[in-house]
Amino acid sequence: MSNTENNRPTSIEDSGEISINFGEIFRALKKFKLTIALIALVFGSIGAVYSLTLNNEYSSVVKLLPEANQASNGQMGNLGGLAGLAGLAGINIGGSNQSVDIINPSLYPNLVESSPFLLELIKSKIYNPNLKKWQTILDYLNEKNENAPLNFSKMLSGEEKITQTKIAPSLKSKIGFEPDLLTMSDRESSAIGQLKAAIKIETDKKSPAILISAKMSNPIVAANMTSIVQAQLTKYVISYRTEKANKEMRFLQDRQDEARKRYDQSLFTLSNYKDQNRNPFLNVAKDQEKKLQYEVDLSFNLYSTLTTQLNEAKIRIQKETPLFKVLEPAQVNYGKSSPNRLLITVGAILFGLFLALIYVFFKSVNLKELLS
Repeated sequence: MSNTENNRPTSIEDSGEISINFGEIFRALKKFKLTIALIALVFGSIGAVYSLTLNNEYSSVVKLLPEANQASNGQMGNLGGLAGLAGLAGINIGGSNQSVDIINPSLYPNLVESSPFLLELIKSKIYNPNLKKWQTILDYLNEKNENAPLNFSKMLSGEEKITQTKIAPSLKSKIGFEPDLLTMSDRESSAIGQLKAAIKIETDKKSPAILISAKMSNPIVAANMTSIVQAQLTKYVISYRTEKANKEMRFLQDRQDEARKRYDQSLFTLSNYKDQNRNPFLNVAKDQEKKLQYEVDLSFNLYSTLTTQLNEAKIRIQKETPLFKVLEPAQVNYGKSSPNRLLITVGAILFGLFLALIYVFFKSVNLKELLS
């Protein structure tokens, strides 16, 4: 026999190759099929029971179209129309003369999730269909509104824990001024946590519309909550956009009132002086009358100027007030959005099968025979 025939591998093991014996795998699965089925059944039952303990949740959606930004002073020229068309396509054409809205729709989710916004929101009143009365969102969220088919919390419920309001200590004596601190009670903190999980705002870069949705345990409450969030969001944005103009208008209103009083007082002084000096022959009397007349004219001019500026400020507020068009109002949707109990049960069964196969593999399969 030649050397080549002597060096030829006589088996797959000698060649270094590994083959899997599927017959051994099938025999192990057949042997432990009852164990596998039992484990999958147990996990499926656990998943089914767990899904029944989850509350039914209903969602409501509002589709809102905010007003697009305008050019700052009409100096965009032909780019104004081009920018509008590009905006519809999701393209932003910048320009030095184009006004930039700091609170643009992309920041609405951060705004709604902020604690000051939610603290103001929980003060709003909402209708509770279970109690058939209006109550604040804070009171509603701190009640037990479970509607799960299997509610163990009602079976094991005891006395409700009474929480006290936590007040931050005053730091004015230590740092010289009163800092702007946000204090919340446990009830408020719990309600804000629930709202952050329930409220959702989505923006589309290719479309100017925004979607506001709320998910609650009652379809009527979900629709009311969505409408309240929409109303407060639009109110906040309008207040922010017009805050500077409103401050200017209030300042001009105060100055106009002062100018009006000054003008009335100077006019009264001049009239009183003329009544007391009807036949002025002295130059001193004539000079005093001219001085009083000059004061009247000056006061009137100031009052007239402030009145004009006040009217312009009112017009500016109207121009800077953004408009919001509701494309799709909130609707009461009686079809639950979550949980998907079938999906949870199937997922638990698959997870049980996975664990069962791993158990059977390491319990019964002979690795030497499997890899032979």
